[in-house]
Amino acid sequence: MQVDYKQIKQWILQPILMSLVAAGTLACQSTVSSSPTNQAIAKPVVLLDKSTPKPVAQQAIYRSDRFRFRFSYSKDFVIDNQISTPRNNVNTPLTAVDIWTKQHAQKIRAGAYEGGTEYPANVQVAVYNNPRKFSLQKWVKQSNEFTGSRDFKSAKIAGQTGVKFQSSGLYENENVAFISPKDSRIIVVSLSKTGYGNNDTIYRRAYQQVVNSFAFLK
Repeated sequence: MQVDYKQIKQWILQPILMSLVAAGTLACQSTVSSSPTNQAIAKPVVLLDKSTPKPVAQQAIYRSDRFRFRFSYSKDFVIDNQISTPRNNVNTPLTAVDIWTKQHAQKIRAGAYEGGTEYPANVQVAVYNNPRKFSLQKWVKQSNEFTGSRDFKSAKIAGQTGVKFQSSGLYENENVAFISPKDSRIIVVSLSKTGYGNNDTIYRRAYQQVVNSFAFLK
């Protein structure tokens, strides 16, 4: 009986070749499936811990083209030129910008403080004339706007050298006064305080932001 060695060789090699082809096909499929074009690209995940700062409230800008200054404040507060602290003295400012919480502004607009009820303590930016060209400290002391003025200290604001001081009145007040380089008028930023509740803390944030962001327009 004659053995066909060629046929035996084909029987042995054929399964081996088929195995190699199958392995190659699987490898190609694995490569394709891992391609970024065939699977969703994962979005980065940001993990927050206790050291992550809280989101900052959205900011708004108040700008006065007449007096050439601006400052920023949180949108948690409201500036409304239609509601301003009542005044009964001769040193009426040329303009007074009152900053209120949204809750206080809503109550004022609704008439909650009509009939002689005192307005809440708040933050104010006021502009005054100084026709006699007094120094800042002398101007403050002669003004009946800031009774009981005391604790004068030098301060820097908007690139100008000013003075910080305390004053008394309906409320206890922290103030910073400085001179506008545009027209030599005096600008005073004031924080009024009641000494109780959490309003002082809330309004202090607005006061500090105004002081830190105050700038003169070019």
